[in-house]
Amino acid sequence: MKQQPLSIQLPQNPQREEHAIREQRRLFNEAIAAHDARNVGACWLPDVQVCTSDGRPLVGRAEVQQAFEQFFADPKFITFTRTSTQVTLSDDGRTAAEAGEWLGLWRGVDEPNTRRGAYLASWHKQGRNWLLQAELFVPLSS
Repeated sequence: MKQQPLSIQLPQNPQREEHAIREQRRLFNEAIAAHDARNVGACWLPDVQVCTSDGRPLVGRAEVQQAFEQFFADPKFITFTRTSTQVTLSDDGRTAAEAGEWLGLWRGVDEPNTRRGAYLASWHKQGRNWLLQAELFVPLSS
């Protein structure tokens, strides 16, 4: 019996896919900066999972949305920014890993209080859109 060669379907245009993920991240950052509770979850899958920087698990769009609404209600909260440093597509082009750095800003007495760290995100392609399946945030400052 002759074995069939392994068939891996590579993404049609990896640069375009990476750009699409980075654009989703840019729009996500904009929604957070605008404290836009309606659009902040536009790139989440319904069963999105987030491990917050304090190790708290958030599961599902509603729970993650509620966490953002609590941040937005805090008058000292300014924003979170995620800055992508690497996007790696899977061989079949249906999933991707994004690594980067995050920064949180809150109003302080004289200057903003900051928290920062690293993150890893898992993206899943649905149709033509890239949506977040999971995010893990690691604190690197207090």
